[in-house]
Amino acid sequence: MRARIRRWNRRHLLWLLLILVTAVSLRLYHIREAPPGLTHDEADHGITAWGILQGEGGIYFPVGYGREPLYDYATAAVMAVMGPTYLAGRLTAVFFSLLTIVGLYAWTCRAFDRTTALLAAVGLAVSFWGVMAARQSLRSITLPALFVLALWLWWRESGEWQVARGKRQGRKTSFIIHNSLFIIHYFLSGIFLGLTFYTYIPARIMWLLFPAILVYLAIVDRDHFKLVWKGTAVTLLIASLIALPLILFLLNNPELEVRIAELSGPLTAVSHGDFSLLWQNAKSSLRLFTVAGDTTWRYNIPGKPFLPLVQGTLFYVGLLLAGWWVIRPLRKNSTPQQKQRGAAAFAALAWLLLGIAPVLVTGPELSMTQAMGMQPVMYVFPALVLGQLKTKNGKQKTKNKKRTAAYDIPLTVYWLLITIFFTGIAYNTARDYFGTWVNAPEVRVQYESTMVAAMDYVNTHDVKDVAISTITPGEFHTPALAQMMLTNTPVLSAAEVAVLPRWYDGRTSLLLPQAEESVVIVPGFTPMHPALGRYVNTRATGTTLPLRDTDLDRPLNIYEWRQDETLAEWQTIFTMEDIPVNFGDKLQ
Repeated sequence: MRARIRRWNRRHLLWLLLILVTAVSLRLYHIREAPPGLTHDEADHGITAWGILQGEGGIYFPVGYGREPLYDYATAAVMAVMGPTYLAGRLTAVFFSLLTIVGLYAWTCRAFDRTTALLAAVGLAVSFWGVMAARQSLRSITLPALFVLALWLWWRESGEWQVARGKRQGRKTSFIIHNSLFIIHYFLSGIFLGLTFYTYIPARIMWLLFPAILVYLAIVDRDHFKLVWKGTAVTLLIASLIALPLILFLLNNPELEVRIAELSGPLTAVSHGDFSLLWQNAKSSLRLFTVAGDTTWRYNIPGKPFLPLVQGTLFYVGLLLAGWWVIRPLRKNSTPQQKQRGAAAFAALAWLLLGIAPVLVTGPELSMTQAMGMQPVMYVFPALVLGQLKTKNGKQKTKNKKRTAAYDIPLTVYWLLITIFFTGIAYNTARDYFGTWVNAPEVRVQYESTMVAAMDYVNTHDVKDVAISTITPGEFHTPALAQMMLTNTPVLSAAEVAVLPRWYDGRTSLLLPQAEESVVIVPGFTPMHPALGRYVNTRATGTTLPLRDTDLDRPLNIYEWRQDETLAEWQTIFTMEDIPVNFGDKLQ
Protein backbone atom coordinates (compact mmCIF):
# COMPACT_ATOMS: atom_id res chain seq x y z
CA MET A 1 0.00 0.00 0.00
CA ARG A 2 2.76 2.45 0.96
CA ALA A 3 4.67 1.59 -2.21
CA ARG A 4 1.58 2.38 -4.28
CA ILE A 5 1.15 5.72 -2.49
CA ARG A 6 4.82 6.61 -3.07
CA ARG A 7 4.47 5.64 -6.73
CA TRP A 8 1.37 7.84 -7.07
CA ASN A 9 3.18 10.74 -5.37
CA ARG A 10 6.04 10.45 -7.85
CA ARG A 11 3.61 10.32 -10.77
CA HIS A 12 1.72 13.25 -9.34
CA LEU A 13 4.85 15.39 -9.09
CA LEU A 14 5.87 14.42 -12.61
CA TRP A 15 2.46 15.47 -13.94
CA LEU A 16 2.70 18.78 -12.10
CA LEU A 17 6.21 19.37 -13.42
CA LEU A 18 5.05 18.60 -16.97
CA ILE A 19 2.19 21.09 -16.59
CA LEU A 20 4.55 23.83 -15.43
CA VAL A 21 7.06 23.13 -18.21
CA THR A 22 4.24 23.33 -20.75
CA ALA A 23 2.99 26.56 -19.22
CA VAL A 24 6.46 28.11 -19.29
CA SER A 25 6.98 27.06 -22.90
CA LEU A 26 3.71 28.57 -24.11
CA ARG A 27 4.40 31.78 -22.20
CA LEU A 28 8.04 32.34 -23.17
CA TYR A 29 8.08 31.16 -26.78
CA HIS A 30 9.03 34.13 -28.98
CA ILE A 31 8.31 36.46 -26.07
CA ARG A 32 10.15 39.30 -27.83
CA GLU A 33 8.05 39.14 -31.00
CA ALA A 34 4.62 38.12 -29.73
CA PRO A 35 2.66 40.29 -29.22
CA PRO A 36 4.03 42.10 -32.30
CA GLY A 37 4.57 45.38 -30.48
CA LEU A 38 3.12 47.30 -27.55
CA THR A 39 -0.21 48.89 -26.83
CA HIS A 40 -0.05 52.31 -25.24
CA ASP A 41 -1.24 50.76 -21.96
CA GLU A 42 1.73 48.38 -21.92
CA ALA A 43 4.17 51.14 -22.82
CA ASP A 44 2.76 53.36 -20.08
CA HIS A 45 3.30 50.56 -17.56
CA GLY A 46 6.94 50.34 -18.63
CA ILE A 47 7.50 54.08 -18.33
CA THR A 48 5.85 54.13 -14.90
CA ALA A 49 7.99 51.21 -13.71
CA TRP A 50 11.19 52.91 -14.81
CA GLY A 51 10.01 56.12 -13.18
CA ILE A 52 9.64 54.23 -9.89
CA LEU A 53 13.33 53.35 -10.05
CA GLN A 54 14.06 57.04 -10.60
CA GLY A 55 12.17 57.93 -7.42
CA GLU A 56 8.80 58.73 -9.00
CA GLY A 57 6.74 56.26 -7.00
CA GLY A 58 3.22 56.59 -5.71
CA ILE A 59 0.27 54.75 -4.21
CA TYR A 60 -1.84 55.26 -7.34
CA PHE A 61 -0.94 56.41 -10.85
CA PRO A 62 -3.25 58.65 -12.92
CA VAL A 63 -1.74 57.39 -16.20
CA GLY A 64 -4.14 55.33 -18.31
CA TYR A 65 -7.33 56.72 -16.72
CA GLY A 66 -6.18 55.67 -13.26
CA ARG A 67 -4.13 52.64 -12.29
CA GLU A 68 -3.30 50.57 -9.21
CA PRO A 69 0.47 50.35 -8.61
CA LEU A 70 1.46 46.79 -7.64
CA TYR A 71 2.22 45.56 -11.16
CA ASP A 72 4.36 48.62 -11.86
CA TYR A 73 6.39 48.07 -8.69
CA ALA A 74 6.90 44.42 -9.61
CA THR A 75 8.01 45.43 -13.11
CA ALA A 76 10.35 48.00 -11.60
CA ALA A 77 12.00 45.20 -9.61
CA VAL A 78 12.63 43.30 -12.85
CA MET A 79 13.91 46.46 -14.55
CA ALA A 80 16.37 46.92 -11.69
CA VAL A 81 18.06 43.80 -13.07
CA MET A 82 17.30 44.01 -16.81
CA GLY A 83 17.20 47.75 -17.36
CA PRO A 84 14.37 49.75 -18.97
CA THR A 85 13.23 47.19 -21.51
CA TYR A 86 9.70 46.25 -22.53
CA LEU A 87 10.64 42.63 -21.83
CA ALA A 88 10.60 43.40 -18.11
CA GLY A 89 6.85 43.95 -18.24
CA ARG A 90 6.24 40.76 -20.18
CA LEU A 91 8.39 38.64 -17.88
CA THR A 92 6.60 40.12 -14.87
CA ALA A 93 3.28 39.05 -16.38
CA VAL A 94 4.64 35.55 -17.06
CA PHE A 95 5.74 35.25 -13.44
CA PHE A 96 2.33 36.18 -12.07
CA SER A 97 0.66 33.82 -14.55
CA LEU A 98 2.78 30.90 -13.35
CA LEU A 99 2.12 31.92 -9.75
CA THR A 100 -1.61 31.76 -10.50
CA ILE A 101 -1.27 28.21 -11.84
CA VAL A 102 0.65 27.07 -8.77
CA GLY A 103 -1.79 28.84 -6.45
CA LEU A 104 -4.79 27.33 -8.23
CA TYR A 105 -3.27 23.87 -7.89
CA ALA A 106 -2.54 24.40 -4.19
CA TRP A 107 -6.04 25.66 -3.35
CA THR A 108 -7.88 23.05 -5.43
CA CYS A 109 -5.77 20.31 -3.89
CA ARG A 110 -6.83 21.46 -0.41
CA ALA A 111 -10.44 22.20 -1.26
CA PHE A 112 -11.15 19.14 -3.43
CA ASP A 113 -8.46 16.60 -4.30
CA ARG A 114 -5.14 16.25 -6.09
CA THR A 115 -6.57 14.92 -9.33
CA THR A 116 -8.96 17.85 -9.66
CA ALA A 117 -6.08 20.18 -8.81
CA LEU A 118 -3.94 18.77 -11.61
CA LEU A 119 -6.78 18.99 -14.11
CA ALA A 120 -7.60 22.58 -13.16
CA ALA A 121 -3.94 23.59 -13.35
CA VAL A 122 -3.41 22.09 -16.80
CA GLY A 123 -6.67 23.63 -18.01
CA LEU A 124 -5.38 27.10 -17.11
CA ALA A 125 -1.84 26.37 -18.29
CA VAL A 126 -2.79 25.49 -21.89
CA SER A 127 -5.80 27.79 -22.31
CA PHE A 128 -5.87 30.56 -24.90
CA TRP A 129 -6.99 33.05 -22.26
CA GLY A 130 -4.23 32.01 -19.88
CA VAL A 131 -1.52 32.34 -22.53
CA MET A 132 -2.92 35.63 -23.85
CA ALA A 133 -3.02 37.26 -20.41
CA ALA A 134 0.43 35.95 -19.47
CA ARG A 135 2.14 37.59 -22.46
CA GLN A 136 0.65 41.08 -22.00
CA SER A 137 2.25 43.75 -19.86
CA LEU A 138 -0.94 44.61 -18.00
CA ARG A 139 -1.71 44.93 -14.29
CA SER A 140 -4.79 42.68 -14.43
CA ILE A 141 -2.61 39.53 -14.33
CA THR A 142 -1.63 40.28 -10.72
CA LEU A 143 -5.17 40.04 -9.31
CA PRO A 144 -5.84 36.28 -9.69
CA ALA A 145 -2.33 35.39 -8.52
CA LEU A 146 -2.58 37.20 -5.20
CA PHE A 147 -6.23 36.35 -4.65
CA VAL A 148 -5.77 32.60 -5.08
CA LEU A 149 -2.80 32.70 -2.69
CA ALA A 150 -4.95 34.51 -0.12
CA LEU A 151 -7.68 31.90 -0.47
CA TRP A 152 -5.22 29.01 -0.29
CA LEU A 153 -3.65 30.31 2.92
CA TRP A 154 -7.09 30.82 4.44
CA TRP A 155 -8.13 27.33 3.39
CA ARG A 156 -5.00 25.76 4.89
CA GLU A 157 -6.29 26.82 8.27
CA SER A 158 -10.06 26.83 7.77
CA GLY A 159 -10.59 23.84 5.55
CA GLU A 160 -8.88 21.14 7.60
CA TRP A 161 -11.38 20.70 10.40
CA GLN A 162 -13.06 17.36 10.93
CA VAL A 163 -16.37 18.82 11.97
CA ALA A 164 -17.79 15.65 13.44
CA ARG A 165 -14.97 15.43 15.95
CA GLY A 166 -13.97 19.06 16.21
CA LYS A 167 -10.39 18.12 15.37
CA ARG A 168 -7.97 19.08 12.67
CA GLN A 169 -6.98 16.75 9.90
CA GLY A 170 -3.35 15.94 9.25
CA ARG A 171 -0.43 15.62 11.61
CA LYS A 172 -0.75 16.31 15.30
CA THR A 173 1.13 19.38 16.49
CA SER A 174 1.86 20.92 19.84
CA PHE A 175 -0.40 23.64 21.20
CA ILE A 176 2.25 26.32 20.59
CA ILE A 177 2.97 25.24 17.01
CA HIS A 178 -0.72 24.91 16.22
CA ASN A 179 -1.56 28.39 17.45
CA SER A 180 1.48 29.86 15.71
CA LEU A 181 0.41 28.34 12.39
CA PHE A 182 -3.15 29.49 13.05
CA ILE A 183 -2.00 33.08 13.33
CA ILE A 184 0.53 32.91 10.49
CA HIS A 185 -1.86 31.44 7.91
CA TYR A 186 -4.69 33.85 8.59
CA PHE A 187 -2.25 36.75 8.85
CA LEU A 188 -0.57 35.93 5.52
CA SER A 189 -3.96 35.41 3.92
CA GLY A 190 -4.91 38.92 5.02
CA ILE A 191 -1.69 40.36 3.61
CA PHE A 192 -2.27 38.85 0.17
CA LEU A 193 -5.95 39.80 0.23
CA GLY A 194 -5.07 43.38 1.15
CA LEU A 195 -2.49 43.55 -1.63
CA THR A 196 -5.12 42.61 -4.20
CA PHE A 197 -6.57 46.11 -3.78
CA TYR A 198 -3.35 47.38 -5.35
CA THR A 199 -3.72 45.16 -8.42
CA TYR A 200 -6.91 45.76 -10.39
CA ILE A 201 -10.37 47.29 -9.93
CA PRO A 202 -12.37 43.99 -9.47
CA ALA A 203 -10.47 43.33 -6.23
CA ARG A 204 -12.83 45.80 -4.60
CA ILE A 205 -15.57 43.19 -4.63
CA MET A 206 -13.55 39.95 -4.70
CA TRP A 207 -12.85 40.12 -0.96
CA LEU A 208 -16.55 39.46 -0.33
CA LEU A 209 -15.86 35.78 -0.98
CA PHE A 210 -14.51 35.33 2.56
CA PRO A 211 -17.54 36.62 4.49
CA ALA A 212 -19.76 34.80 1.97
CA ILE A 213 -18.13 31.49 2.91
CA LEU A 214 -18.71 32.29 6.57
CA VAL A 215 -22.41 32.87 5.89
CA TYR A 216 -22.64 29.52 4.11
CA LEU A 217 -20.91 27.74 7.00
CA ALA A 218 -23.20 29.43 9.51
CA ILE A 219 -26.16 27.91 7.66
CA VAL A 220 -24.94 24.37 6.97
CA ASP A 221 -22.12 23.75 9.44
CA ARG A 222 -22.33 25.67 12.71
CA ASP A 223 -19.46 23.76 14.32
CA HIS A 224 -17.13 24.61 11.47
CA PHE A 225 -18.29 28.22 11.53
CA LYS A 226 -17.44 28.54 15.24
CA LEU A 227 -13.93 27.26 14.57
CA VAL A 228 -13.04 29.60 11.72
CA TRP A 229 -14.88 32.88 12.15
CA LYS A 230 -12.25 34.43 14.41
CA GLY A 231 -9.46 33.57 11.99
CA THR A 232 -11.49 34.96 9.12
CA ALA A 233 -11.96 38.17 11.07
CA VAL A 234 -8.18 38.37 11.45
CA THR A 235 -7.76 37.92 7.68
CA LEU A 236 -10.27 40.64 6.88
CA LEU A 237 -8.82 43.00 9.50
CA ILE A 238 -5.29 42.66 8.14
CA ALA A 239 -6.57 43.07 4.57
CA SER A 240 -8.45 46.22 5.57
CA LEU A 241 -5.40 47.77 7.20
CA ILE A 242 -3.27 47.10 4.14
CA ALA A 243 -5.89 48.42 1.72
CA LEU A 244 -6.74 51.46 3.85
CA PRO A 245 -4.05 53.85 2.50
CA LEU A 246 -5.22 53.33 -1.08
CA ILE A 247 -8.88 53.62 -0.10
CA LEU A 248 -8.28 56.90 1.72
CA PHE A 249 -6.22 58.26 -1.17
CA LEU A 250 -8.96 57.50 -3.71
CA LEU A 251 -11.68 58.92 -1.46
CA ASN A 252 -9.72 62.15 -1.30
CA ASN A 253 -8.94 62.15 -5.05
CA PRO A 254 -12.02 60.70 -6.81
CA GLU A 255 -11.26 62.63 -10.00
CA LEU A 256 -8.29 60.32 -10.67
CA GLU A 257 -10.53 57.32 -11.29
CA VAL A 258 -11.55 58.22 -14.80
CA ARG A 259 -12.01 54.57 -15.74
CA ILE A 260 -14.53 53.99 -12.96
CA ALA A 261 -16.60 56.89 -14.22
CA GLU A 262 -16.48 55.50 -17.77
CA LEU A 263 -17.53 51.99 -16.76
CA SER A 264 -20.27 52.90 -14.29
CA GLY A 265 -22.75 54.03 -16.94
CA PRO A 266 -25.11 51.03 -16.58
CA LEU A 267 -25.23 51.42 -12.79
CA THR A 268 -25.90 55.13 -13.15
CA ALA A 269 -28.80 54.28 -15.45
CA VAL A 270 -30.12 51.81 -12.85
CA SER A 271 -30.06 54.54 -10.21
CA HIS A 272 -32.43 56.46 -12.50
CA GLY A 273 -34.70 53.45 -12.92
CA ASP A 274 -33.40 52.30 -16.32
CA PHE A 275 -32.32 48.64 -16.22
CA SER A 276 -32.19 48.10 -19.99
CA LEU A 277 -28.44 48.69 -20.48
CA LEU A 278 -27.48 46.55 -17.48
CA TRP A 279 -29.78 43.75 -18.63
CA GLN A 280 -28.37 43.86 -22.16
CA ASN A 281 -24.78 43.76 -20.91
CA ALA A 282 -25.53 40.89 -18.52
CA LYS A 283 -27.21 38.80 -21.23
CA SER A 284 -24.34 39.37 -23.64
CA SER A 285 -21.72 38.61 -20.99
CA LEU A 286 -23.23 35.24 -20.08
CA ARG A 287 -22.43 34.16 -23.65
CA LEU A 288 -18.73 34.71 -23.04
CA PHE A 289 -18.06 31.24 -21.66
CA THR A 290 -18.91 29.15 -24.71
CA VAL A 291 -20.85 31.17 -27.31
CA ALA A 292 -19.39 34.58 -28.18
CA GLY A 293 -16.34 36.09 -26.52
CA ASP A 294 -14.62 39.46 -26.38
CA THR A 295 -15.12 41.27 -29.67
CA THR A 296 -11.86 43.25 -29.71
CA TRP A 297 -8.66 42.19 -31.47
CA ARG A 298 -6.53 43.77 -28.77
CA TYR A 299 -6.89 40.86 -26.34
CA ASN A 300 -8.75 38.16 -28.25
CA ILE A 301 -9.70 36.71 -31.60
CA PRO A 302 -13.05 38.53 -31.89
CA GLY A 303 -15.89 36.31 -30.77
CA LYS A 304 -13.67 33.51 -29.43
CA PRO A 305 -15.29 32.33 -26.15
CA PHE A 306 -13.41 31.59 -22.97
CA LEU A 307 -13.81 27.82 -23.41
CA PRO A 308 -13.91 25.52 -26.46
CA LEU A 309 -16.93 23.30 -27.05
CA VAL A 310 -16.00 20.14 -25.13
CA GLN A 311 -14.37 21.94 -22.22
CA GLY A 312 -17.29 24.36 -22.15
CA THR A 313 -19.76 21.48 -21.92
CA LEU A 314 -17.78 20.05 -19.01
CA PHE A 315 -17.87 23.52 -17.43
CA TYR A 316 -21.67 23.60 -17.43
CA VAL A 317 -21.86 20.06 -16.03
CA GLY A 318 -19.36 21.13 -13.38
CA LEU A 319 -21.60 24.05 -12.43
CA LEU A 320 -24.50 21.66 -11.89
CA LEU A 321 -22.32 19.27 -9.92
CA ALA A 322 -21.00 22.07 -7.70
CA GLY A 323 -24.52 23.37 -7.19
CA TRP A 324 -25.64 19.95 -6.00
CA TRP A 325 -22.72 19.73 -3.60
CA VAL A 326 -23.66 23.16 -2.20
CA ILE A 327 -27.28 22.26 -1.41
CA ARG A 328 -26.65 18.66 -0.31
CA PRO A 329 -25.39 19.62 3.20
CA LEU A 330 -28.75 21.27 3.88
CA ARG A 331 -30.12 17.79 4.50
CA LYS A 332 -30.14 16.63 8.12
CA ASN A 333 -28.24 13.40 7.48
CA SER A 334 -25.34 15.01 5.60
CA THR A 335 -21.84 13.84 6.54
CA PRO A 336 -18.85 16.02 7.55
CA GLN A 337 -17.21 15.19 4.23
CA GLN A 338 -20.27 16.40 2.33
CA LYS A 339 -20.24 19.62 4.33
CA GLN A 340 -16.56 20.19 3.56
CA ARG A 341 -17.11 19.55 -0.13
CA GLY A 342 -20.17 21.79 -0.05
CA ALA A 343 -18.08 24.62 1.38
CA ALA A 344 -15.46 24.14 -1.34
CA ALA A 345 -18.10 24.09 -4.07
CA PHE A 346 -19.76 27.18 -2.64
CA ALA A 347 -16.42 28.98 -2.58
CA ALA A 348 -15.82 28.10 -6.24
CA LEU A 349 -19.28 29.24 -7.34
CA ALA A 350 -19.15 32.46 -5.32
CA TRP A 351 -15.66 33.19 -6.66
CA LEU A 352 -16.90 32.70 -10.22
CA LEU A 353 -19.85 35.02 -9.65
CA LEU A 354 -17.75 37.78 -8.08
CA GLY A 355 -15.19 37.48 -10.86
CA ILE A 356 -17.73 37.80 -13.68
CA ALA A 357 -19.72 40.55 -11.93
CA PRO A 358 -17.77 43.50 -13.43
CA VAL A 359 -18.34 42.15 -16.94
CA LEU A 360 -22.05 41.65 -16.28
CA VAL A 361 -22.16 45.40 -15.69
CA THR A 362 -19.85 46.66 -18.44
CA GLY A 363 -20.57 44.12 -21.17
CA PRO A 364 -18.41 41.65 -23.12
CA GLU A 365 -16.05 44.15 -24.75
CA LEU A 366 -12.57 43.92 -23.18
CA SER A 367 -13.81 41.11 -20.93
CA MET A 368 -10.50 39.26 -21.36
CA THR A 369 -9.02 41.72 -18.87
CA GLN A 370 -12.06 42.79 -16.86
CA ALA A 371 -12.99 39.19 -15.97
CA MET A 372 -9.48 38.26 -14.81
CA GLY A 373 -10.68 37.85 -11.24
CA MET A 374 -12.53 34.65 -12.16
CA GLN A 375 -9.94 33.24 -14.57
CA PRO A 376 -8.42 30.52 -12.33
CA VAL A 377 -11.64 29.19 -10.83
CA MET A 378 -13.34 28.85 -14.22
CA TYR A 379 -11.07 25.90 -14.98
CA VAL A 380 -12.00 24.16 -11.74
CA PHE A 381 -15.48 23.24 -12.96
CA PRO A 382 -14.44 21.13 -15.99
CA ALA A 383 -11.81 19.58 -13.72
CA LEU A 384 -14.47 18.56 -11.18
CA VAL A 385 -16.28 16.52 -13.82
CA LEU A 386 -13.13 14.89 -15.18
CA GLY A 387 -11.95 14.20 -11.64
CA GLN A 388 -15.23 12.48 -10.79
CA LEU A 389 -14.80 10.16 -13.76
CA LYS A 390 -11.51 8.95 -12.30
CA THR A 391 -12.97 8.70 -8.78
CA LYS A 392 -15.92 6.59 -9.93
CA ASN A 393 -13.61 4.33 -11.88
CA GLY A 394 -11.31 3.88 -8.91
CA LYS A 395 -14.17 3.04 -6.54
CA GLN A 396 -15.52 0.39 -8.87
CA LYS A 397 -12.17 -1.30 -9.22
CA THR A 398 -11.20 -1.19 -5.57
CA LYS A 399 -14.22 -3.33 -4.70
CA ASN A 400 -12.34 -6.20 -6.29
CA LYS A 401 -9.52 -7.41 -4.05
CA LYS A 402 -7.64 -8.73 -7.07
CA ARG A 403 -7.36 -5.26 -8.53
CA THR A 404 -3.68 -4.78 -9.34
CA ALA A 405 -3.95 -5.14 -13.12
CA ALA A 406 -7.66 -4.31 -13.35
CA TYR A 407 -7.09 -0.99 -11.55
CA ASP A 408 -3.89 0.15 -13.26
CA ILE A 409 -5.04 -0.46 -16.83
CA PRO A 410 -8.17 1.72 -16.63
CA LEU A 411 -6.16 4.44 -14.86
CA THR A 412 -3.58 4.28 -17.64
CA VAL A 413 -6.32 4.66 -20.21
CA TYR A 414 -7.86 7.50 -18.21
CA TRP A 415 -4.64 9.50 -18.04
CA LEU A 416 -3.89 8.75 -21.69
CA LEU A 417 -7.25 10.21 -22.71
CA ILE A 418 -6.68 13.20 -20.41
CA THR A 419 -3.28 13.77 -22.02
CA ILE A 420 -4.75 13.63 -25.52
CA PHE A 421 -7.55 15.99 -24.53
CA PHE A 422 -5.33 18.72 -23.10
CA THR A 423 -2.67 18.25 -25.77
CA GLY A 424 -5.37 19.07 -28.30
CA ILE A 425 -6.29 22.21 -26.37
CA ALA A 426 -2.62 23.23 -26.16
CA TYR A 427 -2.22 22.72 -29.92
CA ASN A 428 -5.29 24.84 -30.66
CA THR A 429 -4.04 27.54 -28.29
CA ALA A 430 -0.64 27.68 -30.00
CA ARG A 431 -2.26 27.74 -33.45
CA ASP A 432 -4.77 30.43 -32.54
CA TYR A 433 -2.30 32.64 -30.69
CA PHE A 434 0.93 32.33 -32.66
CA GLY A 435 -0.72 31.68 -36.00
CA THR A 436 -3.98 33.61 -36.15
CA TRP A 437 -3.90 36.32 -33.51
CA VAL A 438 -0.29 37.52 -33.68
CA ASN A 439 -0.39 37.82 -37.47
CA ALA A 440 -3.79 39.48 -37.80
CA PRO A 441 -3.46 42.92 -39.47
CA GLU A 442 -5.82 44.41 -36.88
CA VAL A 443 -3.60 43.16 -34.05
CA ARG A 444 -0.50 44.60 -35.70
CA VAL A 445 -2.26 47.96 -35.83
CA GLN A 446 -3.34 47.73 -32.17
CA TYR A 447 0.21 46.87 -31.11
CA GLU A 448 1.73 49.50 -33.44
CA SER A 449 3.99 47.10 -35.34
CA THR A 450 4.70 49.82 -37.92
CA MET A 451 6.05 52.08 -35.21
CA VAL A 452 8.12 49.16 -33.92
CA ALA A 453 9.67 48.93 -37.40
CA ALA A 454 10.34 52.67 -37.30
CA MET A 455 12.05 52.35 -33.92
CA ASP A 456 14.15 49.47 -35.24
CA TYR A 457 15.29 51.74 -38.06
CA VAL A 458 16.31 54.45 -35.60
CA ASN A 459 18.09 51.88 -33.43
CA THR A 460 20.12 50.47 -36.32
CA HIS A 461 21.02 53.72 -38.11
CA ASP A 462 23.09 56.71 -37.13
CA VAL A 463 20.12 58.98 -36.56
CA LYS A 464 20.85 62.22 -34.73
CA ASP A 465 17.52 63.99 -35.08
CA VAL A 466 14.16 62.49 -36.02
CA ALA A 467 10.55 63.59 -36.46
CA ILE A 468 7.85 60.92 -36.58
CA SER A 469 4.31 61.26 -37.85
CA THR A 470 1.59 59.30 -36.06
CA ILE A 471 -2.15 59.38 -35.49
CA THR A 472 -1.52 59.31 -31.70
CA PRO A 473 1.24 61.85 -30.95
CA GLY A 474 0.08 62.35 -27.35
CA GLU A 475 2.54 61.76 -24.52
CA PHE A 476 1.09 58.45 -23.34
CA HIS A 477 0.54 56.84 -26.74
CA THR A 478 3.09 56.34 -29.54
CA PRO A 479 5.78 58.41 -27.77
CA ALA A 480 5.47 56.03 -24.82
CA LEU A 481 6.05 53.05 -27.10
CA ALA A 482 9.13 54.74 -28.54
CA GLN A 483 10.63 55.26 -25.10
CA MET A 484 10.38 51.53 -24.43
CA MET A 485 11.64 50.49 -27.88
CA LEU A 486 14.53 52.89 -28.54
CA THR A 487 17.51 50.97 -27.20
CA ASN A 488 19.90 53.93 -27.24
CA THR A 489 17.53 56.36 -25.51
CA PRO A 490 15.35 54.36 -23.13
CA VAL A 491 13.03 56.31 -20.86
CA LEU A 492 15.51 59.07 -20.08
CA SER A 493 15.02 62.71 -19.26
CA ALA A 494 15.19 65.25 -22.07
CA ALA A 495 18.67 66.36 -20.97
CA GLU A 496 20.01 62.81 -21.22
CA VAL A 497 18.41 61.80 -24.49
CA ALA A 498 20.73 61.33 -27.46
CA VAL A 499 17.87 60.90 -29.93
CA LEU A 500 14.66 62.61 -28.89
CA PRO A 501 11.90 62.01 -31.45
CA ARG A 502 9.57 64.87 -32.28
CA TRP A 503 5.98 63.83 -32.78
CA TYR A 504 3.30 65.24 -35.06
CA ASP A 505 0.38 64.22 -37.28
CA GLY A 506 1.50 64.50 -40.89
CA ARG A 507 -2.03 64.80 -42.21
CA THR A 508 -2.42 68.28 -40.78
CA SER A 509 1.03 69.49 -39.77
CA LEU A 510 4.73 69.43 -40.62
CA LEU A 511 7.78 69.77 -38.41
CA LEU A 512 10.70 71.72 -39.85
CA PRO A 513 13.91 70.39 -38.25
CA GLN A 514 16.65 72.81 -37.26
CA ALA A 515 19.49 70.27 -37.31
CA GLU A 516 21.88 70.08 -40.24
CA GLU A 517 20.70 66.53 -40.99
CA SER A 518 17.44 64.99 -39.82
CA VAL A 519 15.15 62.07 -40.54
CA VAL A 520 11.39 62.36 -40.98
CA ILE A 521 9.39 59.12 -40.69
CA VAL A 522 5.91 59.02 -42.20
CA PRO A 523 3.69 55.87 -41.97
CA GLY A 524 0.73 55.12 -44.20
CA PHE A 525 -1.90 56.12 -41.64
CA THR A 526 -0.62 59.70 -41.59
CA PRO A 527 0.54 60.51 -45.14
CA MET A 528 2.02 63.90 -45.76
CA HIS A 529 -0.65 66.37 -46.83
CA PRO A 530 -0.16 67.47 -50.47
CA ALA A 531 -0.28 71.11 -49.45
CA LEU A 532 2.65 70.49 -47.09
CA GLY A 533 4.61 68.15 -49.31
CA ARG A 534 6.25 70.91 -51.30
CA TYR A 535 8.09 72.06 -48.20
CA VAL A 536 9.99 68.76 -48.10
CA ASN A 537 12.86 67.95 -50.42
CA THR A 538 11.33 64.67 -51.64
CA ARG A 539 14.31 64.07 -53.90
CA ALA A 540 16.27 63.37 -50.75
CA THR A 541 13.96 60.51 -49.82
CA GLY A 542 15.96 57.69 -48.26
CA THR A 543 13.84 54.55 -48.41
CA THR A 544 10.51 52.88 -47.86
CA LEU A 545 10.83 50.27 -45.13
CA PRO A 546 9.55 46.79 -46.00
CA LEU A 547 6.36 45.78 -44.22
CA ARG A 548 4.00 42.86 -44.64
CA ASP A 549 1.67 42.98 -47.59
CA THR A 550 -1.25 42.65 -45.18
CA ASP A 551 -0.17 45.51 -42.92
CA LEU A 552 -2.72 48.30 -42.89
CA ASP A 553 -0.27 51.09 -42.00
CA ARG A 554 1.76 51.00 -45.22
CA PRO A 555 3.98 52.42 -46.60
CA LEU A 556 6.55 53.50 -44.02
CA ASN A 557 8.55 56.24 -45.70
CA ILE A 558 11.87 57.59 -44.47
CA TYR A 559 12.75 61.14 -45.56
CA GLU A 560 16.32 62.31 -45.12
CA TRP A 561 16.18 66.03 -44.41
CA ARG A 562 19.27 68.10 -45.21
CA GLN A 563 18.90 71.68 -44.13
CA ASP A 564 21.16 73.28 -46.77
CA GLU A 565 19.47 71.46 -49.66
CA THR A 566 16.02 72.25 -48.31
CA LEU A 567 16.76 75.96 -47.91
CA ALA A 568 18.21 76.09 -51.41
CA GLU A 569 15.09 74.45 -52.82
CA TRP A 570 12.85 76.87 -50.97
CA GLN A 571 14.59 79.72 -52.79
CA THR A 572 13.21 78.36 -56.06
CA ILE A 573 9.73 77.66 -54.69
CA PHE A 574 8.92 80.90 -52.88
CA THR A 575 9.16 84.48 -54.08
CA MET A 576 8.53 87.80 -52.42
CA GLU A 577 5.08 87.72 -53.96
CA ASP A 578 4.20 84.91 -51.54
CA ILE A 579 4.65 87.30 -48.62
CA PRO A 580 2.72 88.02 -46.45
CA VAL A 581 1.00 84.69 -45.82
CA ASN A 582 -2.40 84.77 -44.12
CA PHE A 583 -3.58 81.79 -42.06
CA GLY A 584 -7.37 82.12 -41.83
CA ASP A 585 -7.18 85.66 -40.49
CA LYS A 586 -5.60 84.24 -37.34
CA LEU A 587 -1.91 84.58 -38.15
CA GLN A 588 0.09 86.59 -40.71
